[in-house]
Amino acid sequence: MSRRARVGGDYLVSRTAPDEVVCPEDMGEAERLLMRTIQEFADREVTPAADEIDRRNIDVVRPLFEKAAELGLFMAEVPDTHGGLGLSLLAVAGMAEARSYLGGLASTVFAHQGVGTLPLVHFGTPEQIDRYLPSLMAGERMAAFALTEPGSGSDAINIRTSAVLNETGTHYVVNGAKQWITNAGWADLFVLFAKVDGVAFSAFLLERDTPGLVVGEAERLMGQPGSCVCPLQLSDVEIPVDRLLGEVGKGHRVALCTLNLGRMKMAANCAGLTKKILATTTAYAVERRQFGRPIAEFGLIERKLAQMAAASWAAEAVAYRTAGLVYDATEGQRAGGDLSLDETLRVQAEFAMECALAKVIGTETYHGMADEALQVYGGNGYSEDYPAARWYRDSRITRIYEGTSEICRLSMAKTLFRRIAEGRLPLLAAATGATSGPPPRGDHLDALVQQAHGLKQVFLDVFRETWSALDESARLAPEGQQYLGGLADIALEIFRAESTTLRAAKLAPTTREADRVLHEALSRLTLHQATARIRRAANEVLGALLTGDRLRDAAAGVTAALPAPVGLVETRHLVVRELVARRGILSTPPSHASATADATPG
Repeated sequence: MSRRARVGGDYLVSRTAPDEVVCPEDMGEAERLLMRTIQEFADREVTPAADEIDRRNIDVVRPLFEKAAELGLFMAEVPDTHGGLGLSLLAVAGMAEARSYLGGLASTVFAHQGVGTLPLVHFGTPEQIDRYLPSLMAGERMAAFALTEPGSGSDAINIRTSAVLNETGTHYVVNGAKQWITNAGWADLFVLFAKVDGVAFSAFLLERDTPGLVVGEAERLMGQPGSCVCPLQLSDVEIPVDRLLGEVGKGHRVALCTLNLGRMKMAANCAGLTKKILATTTAYAVERRQFGRPIAEFGLIERKLAQMAAASWAAEAVAYRTAGLVYDATEGQRAGGDLSLDETLRVQAEFAMECALAKVIGTETYHGMADEALQVYGGNGYSEDYPAARWYRDSRITRIYEGTSEICRLSMAKTLFRRIAEGRLPLLAAATGATSGPPPRGDHLDALVQQAHGLKQVFLDVFRETWSALDESARLAPEGQQYLGGLADIALEIFRAESTTLRAAKLAPTTREADRVLHEALSRLTLHQATARIRRAANEVLGALLTGDRLRDAAAGVTAALPAPVGLVETRHLVVRELVARRGILSTPPSHASATADATPG
């Protein structure tokens, strides 16, 4: 079945068939080969150098960076018209997942490849591309993305760095400061954001040896010690006018184009990291004995391992479904010829909501699993001699960069309201006509798919009440953020549960019975975990908007629409039995997570 064109956010008002979603199992041999190549490079050369990478030893980091270039990592997303590989978004998602094997080198690679090079690819003039792109793809130059400032993090559009055209019209004179710039200590080229005349948000290409640019000392980071993150100070820095990237006043296009796909890739990267944590923690729980038995056999540890397994499988399903949405839309547009920049931006913006929620799910799953893994390790988890402490520290930043979890949630909710106003998403009509009904019963996979679809009823009910109670100014005011956050939580949990059950349903006809039973069990655990979060978020929003009989009726409707947590103890037993038998590896992956590998983020 050919997958139909989707509209961003329409999963909330329409039914998705299993064969419409993209799964990691859809990857072909070319994508699998790329992932294996990255893993083999990591095992052979990166992992043995882990300590030196953590010390930010540039004499070790730079040769590894150049070897990553030899593998084609920095050419992967560059169109073949520019000398790149022009890989599909599905391959890019696989590459982002495999980047989890690069340990402390991963953040350096991502900052260069994703946010450092792609703005030039998308917005550079032919002269700029000829000047910089070949050396960036070859690893001869390293790039960085300089947007954040001491006074503007999430509020990036209100940066204070200024650029003023000089009297002769040959250079922009730039003054200001940047902070938290990954790769800054090593970068040869910066994608720098400043406001022309203090007003027009714009992007520039800035070379490192430009007079007036001072790179500060590397920050002392809580985690990811191999990442070279530094502040920048710009004092009368002169940037030639031909280094303007894009148009004056259109810097937001450069930033948003980079961040939307960056969030999708981060979701895939975090999915890979959760798989490594799961495999390593499972091996530890089997090996570690207390009271004469492996701790994996104790019920509360078993519960943790089972929920970790479900969370990891769901994060992977979400990441690849999101990549598939953008991929299908891009390929559909490309059927008529090469995409223009405006068409590319439009396709990416269409699924900005899904990219944001995938980023939230991926990063929060990664950090949550790191926390649970540390608990499984017990006192050993608090020791730097074991990997859990590293996972815990390294995972925390992912909920902050590339858009904080809070900003992503607000972006998701505001996108829905905006599309209603534009007449592009019939959410209001669906909510107005929504009626509550009992969820389908049964334990089989088809019933789980129906139950996941039925969760949308709760979102529509809560959305209807929010729309009725709050006008636009109240919804968009800072005080309204708790309502928007609640709606976003329900929306992302629906996407998580549906993505997981649809993945299982899609794979069922072609997988062996043991895999089908495992996938169904993982889907059931994900569905009921999502249900618990939806119930909490829905009742919180309704409790703030309604009183008396209306509140009681609305709360009863939420309860009636949500499936009961039936059979979860037995389901966890099944999952952990399979998890132990498979050494912590749930699926037939393009590249395998070693049960002894360390897991460090990208």
